[in-house]
Amino acid sequence: MRKFDLEAFKNHKKDNTNHCRYNTINAQGDNVEIYLIEHNDCYQESIIYLNTPIKKRYKYDKKTLNLTKEIESFYDCVIGFQREYNEQQELIKEINHDKPYPFSWQDLVQKMKHEYGINLMDEKDQIRNNNYVSSLSRSFQLMKYFIDIPCTFIPHGIREEKFEIDASTGRTLFYVGNRKKIN
Repeated sequence: MRKFDLEAFKNHKKDNTNHCRYNTINAQGDNVEIYLIEHNDCYQESIIYLNTPIKKRYKYDKKTLNLTKEIESFYDCVIGFQREYNEQQELIKEINHDKPYPFSWQDLVQKMKHEYGINLMDEKDQIRNNNYVSSLSRSFQLMKYFIDIPCTFIPHGIREEKFEIDASTGRTLFYVGNRKKIN
């Protein structure tokens, strides 16, 4: 079970601040940015996978340094399992944030890459190809994904491309922009 790395926090924070940020390579070989913050009753760790839209967040008990909550996100979408633990590190709550969506966020990644040439998983590629995604969210009530891409060059007066994708079927419901489908 995870524990808060108090030593890393003390080594990286400056003076009397309650936070620190540093880059490292994790055990899986990924380049990550670590952001640690001290709250009144807990510590929080955010792990940002560099050049991807994936973030993991962990909360830890301040006295025991034990993990109390974990959550993962893809852009503005909470994904996967949100888990909460008690003081004995026993799982007390688990929510599957992907379950309501028949058309998963992974399906959306494939659709956007194959149909529109937008690689949602590679931020460097997005910048290189003028496809930088400024916002991606999903709504359980509407069963839709929403994607916004600001245009650096404003073709035909369109300031940003907007996509609405059905989260049940994967069908493009709404699109504003000048992009042609690849497939």
